[in-house]
Amino acid sequence: MTPSPELTQVEQPFIDQLVSMGWKHVTGSLDHPDVTGRESFREVLLLSDLREALRRINRDPQGQPWLDEGRLTQAVSALQRLGATKLMEANQKTTELLIKGTVVDGVDGWDQGRGRRVHYIDWKTPENNTFRVINQFRVDEPGGQSHQFIAPDLVLFINGLPLVVVECKRRDIPGPTAIPAAIGQLQRYANQRHWVDASEGNEKLFHTSQFVVATNYDAARVGTFSSESVHFLEWKDTSPVPTAEVVASFNQPDKKTLSSQETLVAGMLRPAHLLDIVRHFTLFMPLPGAGKLIKLVCRYQQFRAVQRAVQRLLAGKTRLQDGEYDRRGGIIWHTQGSGKSLTMVFLVRAMRSHPELRRFKVVVVTDRKDLQKQLADTAALTDEPVSVARRTAALTKLLAEPGAGLVFAMIQKLRDPDSASDDDVETDDDEDALSEVEASEDLGELNTSEDILVLVDEAHRSHGSALHGNLLKALPNCARIGFTGTPIIMGAKKRTHEIFGAFIDRYTIKQSEEDGATVPILYEGRTAEGAVKDKRDLDQLFDDMLADRTPAELEAIKKKYATKGHVMEAPALIAEKARDMLRHYVSCVMPNGFKAQVVAVSRHATIRYAKAFEEARDALVAELEVFDGKLTVDIEAVSLEGGTEFLAGARPYLDTIRRLEFAPIISGSHNDDGDWLQWTERGKLDARIARFKKPLPLPNDPHFDDPEKRDPLAFLIVKSMLLTGFDAPVEQVIYLDRHIKQAELLQAIARVNRTNGERKNAGFVVDYFGVARHLEEALAAYSTDDIQGALQSLKDELPKLRDQHRRTMDVFVTRGLEDLSDEERCVELLRDEKVRAEFTVKLKQFLTTLDLVLPRPEALPFVNDARKLGSIQTKASRRYRDEEPTIGEDVGAKVRRLIDEHVLSLGIDPKIPPVNITDADFDAQVDKCRSPRAKASEMEHALRYHLRQKKDEDPEFFEKLSDKLKSILTEMEDQWEKMVEALQKLVDEARTGRKGDETGLDPETQAPFFGLLKAEAEGELEEPRKGKFVRLTVELVEHVKQELGLVNFWANAHAQEVLRKWMVQFLDGGNGEGLDVVDYGKLEPMADRLMELAKANHYRLVR
Repeated sequence: MTPSPELTQVEQPFIDQLVSMGWKHVTGSLDHPDVTGRESFREVLLLSDLREALRRINRDPQGQPWLDEGRLTQAVSALQRLGATKLMEANQKTTELLIKGTVVDGVDGWDQGRGRRVHYIDWKTPENNTFRVINQFRVDEPGGQSHQFIAPDLVLFINGLPLVVVECKRRDIPGPTAIPAAIGQLQRYANQRHWVDASEGNEKLFHTSQFVVATNYDAARVGTFSSESVHFLEWKDTSPVPTAEVVASFNQPDKKTLSSQETLVAGMLRPAHLLDIVRHFTLFMPLPGAGKLIKLVCRYQQFRAVQRAVQRLLAGKTRLQDGEYDRRGGIIWHTQGSGKSLTMVFLVRAMRSHPELRRFKVVVVTDRKDLQKQLADTAALTDEPVSVARRTAALTKLLAEPGAGLVFAMIQKLRDPDSASDDDVETDDDEDALSEVEASEDLGELNTSEDILVLVDEAHRSHGSALHGNLLKALPNCARIGFTGTPIIMGAKKRTHEIFGAFIDRYTIKQSEEDGATVPILYEGRTAEGAVKDKRDLDQLFDDMLADRTPAELEAIKKKYATKGHVMEAPALIAEKARDMLRHYVSCVMPNGFKAQVVAVSRHATIRYAKAFEEARDALVAELEVFDGKLTVDIEAVSLEGGTEFLAGARPYLDTIRRLEFAPIISGSHNDDGDWLQWTERGKLDARIARFKKPLPLPNDPHFDDPEKRDPLAFLIVKSMLLTGFDAPVEQVIYLDRHIKQAELLQAIARVNRTNGERKNAGFVVDYFGVARHLEEALAAYSTDDIQGALQSLKDELPKLRDQHRRTMDVFVTRGLEDLSDEERCVELLRDEKVRAEFTVKLKQFLTTLDLVLPRPEALPFVNDARKLGSIQTKASRRYRDEEPTIGEDVGAKVRRLIDEHVLSLGIDPKIPPVNITDADFDAQVDKCRSPRAKASEMEHALRYHLRQKKDEDPEFFEKLSDKLKSILTEMEDQWEKMVEALQKLVDEARTGRKGDETGLDPETQAPFFGLLKAEAEGELEEPRKGKFVRLTVELVEHVKQELGLVNFWANAHAQEVLRKWMVQFLDGGNGEGLDVVDYGKLEPMADRLMELAKANHYRLVR
């Protein structure tokens, strides 16, 4: 049999590269479990590898193996008997076992017989472990599921434990199509497709899984079993091994670069790298707003930064060695949203297992509780307590103590020097943090040890703080690493470098967006479109408010207050802006289920905004309630400014709009009276923030009324809080209504750059203050390379939209089809799988950008083509029965709505699956096709789908039908009317199913088994041998029926094994005829096939 392109072009190169790095390869078998060292396909561990490794790794003080069979069994059982019912819980327990080991019975005469810790992996000596890769690794599914087994393309084992699962797709299928398909399979294998009601795959294979890989060679992505598709990212670095060295290792003179797959294999799966990742770079954390736990694996820049930081700490000179500065530290700049906080967590974990760094006291200077919690959870893996200093006395004591430790100095954020007024200053988010007064106290020299590392969070803003300066005096010989999420202002670089040293690692805004770690941020100025249309309107607003003042007094007031924000607090102005913001939100953001943040000029303004939003909401609801929702409106007439078109777009979301809530998030001031407490009390703030992080309830959402899973709190209104360090992926838009500059601007806009599912393709910054006038000044403070990609105009999407539209149309134009109105010809052109994949990729890119720009007028010229193209893709997907969902589900709600409306107008409901040949109205559906060629195509692919679905129930019969289909297509090529007639007969035969014949066997229950036995028999079945096979079949099926009558048979592994062994004996002469049915070497595979056939026909056999 010719090897598949998937094997030769993707899977085999993957294996070859692993082998070149020290892995052992075993070719798996779908028939014989012993090929992979297992007794049955239900096992997922390679027990012989595991037991041998346990003996080899674990030695007594004399260097001798000491584990006997009893203790080996205890260690293995710890992995197998987890007492966990859910995959995440089981994986968390096994990961802890992998890192920390388990305790087994002690040995007499050794440490007074105390229990001994046994390790599964030798972390210090990679070559002391067994690294094995198995392709086509079959694992049987639990009984009662739709498939008999899964067979991932590659499974990677360390000491018999499956740690990495890989799914490969053909190289000639584009990455944007191949990768989602591979990810979908991985999710099915792990039973993580939560939208599928039935259980599937086998979760046990993923109990020890650390990450999974989807690849087609040119595109490779890594995630964990809990990752959504959008969180599978490329690994783009081979560090710490140089890329040039990896390229040279292929010994191909013409090779200059590495493919995505080759880079991932070299960067993640080199034995030493994989051990490092498993031990230090995976963790479990709650998903914001979702109330569930997820597993994370590091991204390449995090792994690289920690490797470089560790190397700098080891190789750099201390202050005493250098004579001037400590050279062991530096700056790690990883742009916001790219996982900077987790990089700090990974660094501490890596240090705690390094013999030269584990003795370090690590002092973390931060103002964020979430970072403290992440590091505290990490420390638990090393049994290290975390000490949090919230007062100067406690900090002094902790710093002065000798030895290792993990200390948090929780500081307040610095006061905003540009606050609206002296009595409107926001204090720190954390009431327990060290105050600025305390931080300015001179701590004195507390500890002169060189084994101290100070990690400074957000180093760009805190390196000049009093606390930081005092820390350096208190710890004169410490190493210092500064982490920053924003570029460092050019004027401050020299000062920052003097404190921390040179850059350790940089991961820029542009790199993060290109990698998909964050989404791009699009800027839209609405000052000219909102309440304040120009300076004359602002002057008029002054005049209206202060009509009783003289011209001289009025001008003086303008000069005094216009720049201080008092005018921006005017209720009338806020009401107009709130109305405009709400309409923008309802049109552009809410349909995709995302939320918003507003930045107001003062704390007073946040309160007024909340009230204004409620009034605007109520007014909009009143309009929508009297609006005729059945009115048909042309999408090409839609505008943001309101009127009938806006109401038509908003009407389907009326129930959501009714529930929208708006909350100020502000902190207290020393001069506040009791009325402020409802807005500033810490517990209430935390509760509102937690509610905001939950998804928005949308129409047709099954969790619409579930407050545990959805929440209508859609707007948070802030002055300065939550502009730094706030992580809420559900936030897509930030409305700016005060002046923001430099670092604060970059921090603020980054609130909307977090990824959140496939619908969030960008974040929006909507400017109501005129920040655009200050953008050039604000960004000029940074080097061009540092801030490239920080903020793009929404208008910049228009050239991209035009280009993507042209590329999508060219799929048809370059193949001679310039008119999309003949949709049948377009669908027929997409018959070729490669062309269909190309079209799907280009259409998705076009529609995604269109959804970003809609409903703005600039998008409207593309709407009609989007409708037609979406309709063509829907019809092609249904015609060819593609496994991937119809496009539009993941490109945004606005685009999906206009496509669905168009498709529905053509009589196709995209929510209803294609009609099958067994459906009563299949013939009517075929008759709707306008030409014999279209009818033949519809019938052909419906037949193919039916045969694929049914082949497991009667392999011999449906294989014959498949052969007939091939013959019809070959012999009647281009004879469409004759082909339709022949296909109709084949459809009728497939509908009817197998008929009774001269054997007298029941066509539904017995004949499928007879066909399977006959196919394996040597030579033709002539009488009297044929009669013996008929009687054998009756005996076999009767016994199978009796066994299947056991309650929950397919969930009972023991009962299945009993039946399987009986089948082996039956086939080997243990039957009423005393006949050897198949050769000895085929007994086990044949028994497996009979079991699969019994499972596929269970409902017939037991009725």
